[in-house]
Formats: sequence, structure tokens, C-alpha cells
Amino acid sequence: MVVSASEGGKTRLQVIPHGFLVEVRAKVRRYQELRRVRARLGEIYRQMLRVMDEMEGMRREEMSVSGKKRSGGG
Repeated sequence: MVVSASEGGKTRLQVIPHGFLVEVRAKVRRYQELRRVRARLGEIYRQMLRVMDEMEGMRREEMSVSGKKRSGGG
């Protein structure tokens, strides 16, 4: 098995000895899962920011409307 990795902007190939194949494959799977989970967390974070922005917009609208009622009623 050969794996490639980027080091200092250059792609390097490294031969994995047969005795380490099981361990390397397991680590590669874990790394790939980590990348998927990290991407999903980024999606969730962006969704949270959108919801928080919506809530802030509603709060500002509410304050704007309640401010008009007070100034117009007195």
C-alpha cells in the first residue's frame, strides 16, 4: 500500500509495510470519519448563525414597533 501526503506544498508518497496495513487502514477510516463529522459541524454552525440572525432581526422589529407605539400614543 502507498499513501500520499502533502508536506510543505509537495506531495510525498510513502510505502506502508505489509505488517502495518490493518493499522493504517483503521487510521485512514478514522481520519475520513473525522473529516465528515467536522464538515457536518460546520453545517450545523452555519445553521445556528442563520437562526440567531433571524432572532435578532425579529427582536429589532419588535423593538421598532413597540417604540413607535410608545411615541405615537403619548
